[in-house]
Amino acid sequence: MQVFKMDARLRERLGKEAAKKYRKEGLVPAEAYGAGEKNYHLLVKRKDVEDVIRESHGETVLIELKFDGEKKLAFIQDIQRDKVKGTIIHVDFHIVHEEEKVEVTVPVVVVGQEESPGLKKGGILDIQLHELTVWALPMTVPGHIEIDVSKMDIGDVVYVRDIRIEGVEFEHDDDEVILSIVAPRAEEEVAEEAAEETEEAEGAAPSEGE
Repeated sequence: MQVFKMDARLRERLGKEAAKKYRKEGLVPAEAYGAGEKNYHLLVKRKDVEDVIRESHGETVLIELKFDGEKKLAFIQDIQRDKVKGTIIHVDFHIVHEEEKVEVTVPVVVVGQEESPGLKKGGILDIQLHELTVWALPMTVPGHIEIDVSKMDIGDVVYVRDIRIEGVEFEHDDDEVILSIVAPRAEEEVAEEAAEETEEAEGAAPSEGE
């Protein structure tokens, strides 16, 4: 598990006006909370959050928050952005403890598409779960779940039960499908469906004089 260090400080003022002022100074209001912890009202540098997002490449990472003489391990729980500008305007941190298991969402990363026999035949990669929810100690949480499809043919399926990582439990049913390679739809089948839809639409349209 990759850990990024981030300096923070306690907010002296709360409210919308104070938040606007902080944002103009390149700071982002943040909340940090967790089991057995107080709710901390913090400020972090926008650039620091952007750096973590860029350098983590979409993976799940831990943040070591340093503020007011304390250090807290946390996951980024949520990031809010300005609807127009897209800039970060608020961050939620979920504080965790190294000795206590946590529930975290981890992205699925697919590799080996170029070598897949099924995809070479024109099969379609059907991903049902782009993220998996895991239960593990913070330092054991994987940054991502990698699934290799290089040997998968048409009709092959990867279930949750097929993924095994030491120290990690999955909060999903074992029979839940993560991804599969399905046969391409025949052109005739697509054409027939399109024709049927056209006929249904014409049949539903009112005739002249109605």
